Amino acid sequence: AAGAARMEPAQAAAKAEAPAVDRALLAPYLAAEGLAENGNVPVYLNADGEATGSHELRHIAWRLLEDVGVAIAAFNTPKALHCLAPNQQMETFLVLEHARRDPRVRALVWTSSGTRAFNSGAALKGDQNVYVPAEVVDAYRERGMAPVGDVVLSAQTKAFWDFPKPLVMAVNGLAVGGGANIALANFGDVIFCSRNARFMWPFAKLGLSPELGSSMMIPFLIGMSKAKELMLGGDWLTADDAARLGLVSAICEPEELLPRAVAFAAKVAQNHPETARCIKQVMNAPLRAQLEEVLQREQKFIMETIRATGGLGGFPKTSKL
Repeated sequence: AAGAARMEPAQAAAKAEAPAVDRALLAPYLAAEGLAENGNVPVYLNADGEATGSHELRHIAWRLLEDVGVAIAAFNTPKALHCLAPNQQMETFLVLEHARRDPRVRALVWTSSGTRAFNSGAALKGDQNVYVPAEVVDAYRERGMAPVGDVVLSAQTKAFWDFPKPLVMAVNGLAVGGGANIALANFGDVIFCSRNARFMWPFAKLGLSPELGSSMMIPFLIGMSKAKELMLGGDWLTADDAARLGLVSAICEPEELLPRAVAFAAKVAQNHPETARCIKQVMNAPLRAQLEEVLQREQKFIMETIRATGGLGGFPKTSKL
């Protein structure tokens, strides 16, 4: 990332353990009503250069723990179970772009407020407005950092895959459909979940087919037979199931989830940023080379299923994206 700090080998060898994070700063994330304030992030109208303004976030909360080099992004609409509302989708791009550019961010934790849900998938009702200014949406879209109007969220999928810094998922509560894919399908590099986490892909029940790259990633991670069982059957996958299948790195009690994720992020933030970027890129490369084709195929088939079944009764047609 532009402006990332350099660390000489001698410094790297001598660096101390990451300082501990005050757990009191993390406790508010457990509140059922969500975080009281979301904060704001700079916006960048140009592909390079300084920020040109800022945006007051509505659907995602942003915090920077500068002393440990870790930022926290949290879906913060608990009443809506953090569903993929159009404004949330656009703010996701703003957060990823800023986290990429800010050299103070050495690692990113992505989570949600409360303990009931991580992300419940498609926003079938509720506010379909986008509160990010149109000129910002257009500027970001020109460089592939805004929704492009497809059902499979191809731009958002690629934005997570291509984020160059360590990204730790901290999954609390349910994750459904696209939300399960954000949680588990290589959007994050390391995934921790709480004991009350559960996952479901309800596509077959809804007359849909896999999206967000899951048609490639879930079979890759757990095998084709198990992946088809989950996609065709639409049954819940528990936290223990996810750990047994290797989909998550560890299970935590709800109150320990975010401290565990932040501690790990702080640990990896001590490494040279170019090391992290290279590790991610070389490990993702074989599958990333296939991702464009996968997403195009997913869009083709999901539209076929929608035409044949009227999946979800048709997606909301009032989205402003």
